[in-house]
Amino acid sequence: MNANVADFLHATTATVGRECLSHRVNRFLYGHLALLATAGVAAVLVAPEDEERGVAWFLLYAVMYAISLSAVLLGLSSAQAEREEAAFLHTQPSGIRPWVIGKAVGLAALVMPSALLLVVPWWVAGGWSSTLLGLAAGAAGVCLVLAWLGLAVGLWIREPVRGLITAVACWFALLFATDLLLLLVAGSPWVQAHPAVWVATLMANPLDALRVSVLFSVERAVFNTLGAGTLVTWWTQHPVLWLASCLFAWAAGMLALALRAARAPFD
Repeated sequence: MNANVADFLHATTATVGRECLSHRVNRFLYGHLALLATAGVAAVLVAPEDEERGVAWFLLYAVMYAISLSAVLLGLSSAQAEREEAAFLHTQPSGIRPWVIGKAVGLAALVMPSALLLVVPWWVAGGWSSTLLGLAAGAAGVCLVLAWLGLAVGLWIREPVRGLITAVACWFALLFATDLLLLLVAGSPWVQAHPAVWVATLMANPLDALRVSVLFSVERAVFNTLGAGTLVTWWTQHPVLWLASCLFAWAAGMLALALRAARAPFD
């Protein structure tokens, strides 16, 4: 193995281990886990008896309105944990890339498996459910994307308060602003003439992609007969494939942004 590659892997692995250890005292991690577990238990308690769909919808809204924000704050806290050591980290022979990638991998190792806390209570009370497993996988992907979003924001904006405001604003834009904008322009003649643009904007939002994926997979809803075009037809037929593709693209973009943000002040 090339010596540079070996050094890169060693530095990355060391950062992953440090990241996991540092989160032992991170209150944002425990808050995130508590939200996941509370949502999982509450879904079983409030949903109708043996009503799997009710559990799925409860968990979806818990992910969108609470757990997604928790994931953003977790990523932000990870970025800000070593802000006083940033100058020292940039002097290391391996560079900054192993540190950023190691932090991202460490976050993924914590965020993605913990999404199972959403569905374990139902598995205990109601039995195995492949539908809820798919929802947990989607929630894990969304939480990863938003955790990496928080990481990128925290690396780009080093001042804690400004970083917090920016991270929450980005989450708010994904959760509310995109849908509100689409709702406001939905009736315009140009949008009516080009519906694919409107749909593509909706599809590009990871939270909307998760919501519509649940609508198609849990409720078995089909809108092909509305004549909205080939894009909607494809989306209704491949919601899981699109959700996976969307989340992968967002995760790659957030990781690239985090790498760029970490180098920006020192270019």
